[in-house]
Amino acid sequence: MKTPRTAAAVALALFLAVVAPARADAPESIEHKVRKGDTLELLAAEYYGDRNHQIFIMVANGLQHPRALVPGEKLRVPASREIIADVGDSFDSIAGAYLGDARRGRFLAAFNGGGAGDSLAAGTLLSIPFQITHTAAGTERLADISAAYFGDTKNAKLLRDYNFLLGDTIAAGESIVVPIHHVRVRSSKLPPADKAAKERSEKRRQTQEDALEVLPEARAAWRQSDYGAIKRELTRVDPDFLDASTAVEVGVLLGGAYVATGDADSAIASFRRALERRPGHALDAYTYSPKIRDLWKRAGGTVTTE
Repeated sequence: MKTPRTAAAVALALFLAVVAPARADAPESIEHKVRKGDTLELLAAEYYGDRNHQIFIMVANGLQHPRALVPGEKLRVPASREIIADVGDSFDSIAGAYLGDARRGRFLAAFNGGGAGDSLAAGTLLSIPFQITHTAAGTERLADISAAYFGDTKNAKLLRDYNFLLGDTIAAGESIVVPIHHVRVRSSKLPPADKAAKERSEKRRQTQEDALEVLPEARAAWRQSDYGAIKRELTRVDPDFLDASTAVEVGVLLGGAYVATGDADSAIASFRRALERRPGHALDAYTYSPKIRDLWKRAGGTVTTE
């Protein structure tokens, strides 16, 4: 059930709240030069698509109350950012760089629809929420802070877990970080991705497309014991740019082909790459041969009989 944004709730959100500092190479705000006729509500609608989000522009600019804007003055508009992951990036490493703590990787994954425990494919487009640092004026409930920033109380648990707190209140002078993951700046207002990022995004699209094309052929080759064909098809697919499920299937099939041709070292390497993408993946003991299961376990994987 939505909790109305009362004047008290808005005042609570605005009191001593500031936009959390971002990495120097990844600004968390867009500079807007006020034009004649601009209002805080109109700017919120222009950038976020919702007049009610003016609170974030007010917080970013230290405004305790709505006021008329002066043409020519410059305002900061807090902005979620879109980045394209590189090879070796993980939700944890990106959270450490952009959200202030690698332990927030699980939240970043959830904000972007990622599966728990899955790794991050290079070329993946991620939305990074902007963050508000809220400092309590007195003893404040997380539920009230949630109501002020999200419009309801249901994100109190998110605030507690995101800030690694044990209780449901914070004391006067204590600060918490509020991740604004539900509000995004319109894509047309964001700077375009750089050339390298665009190339990673295109490579991911092409690699995923290639994998989905060759996997049926590789499965058929496996049934026909044509292990050479499997290696020819799958060694040209870069698993770093595949989603976790596809990367695991490629790694297991390719590793199995190496096992069948007596190349244990290459099999273990292939299995390890699959496990890097989905560490919790287990092989079914009834589906795979003892040799495959043995090398899979040597690569660090587990086997289940259920």
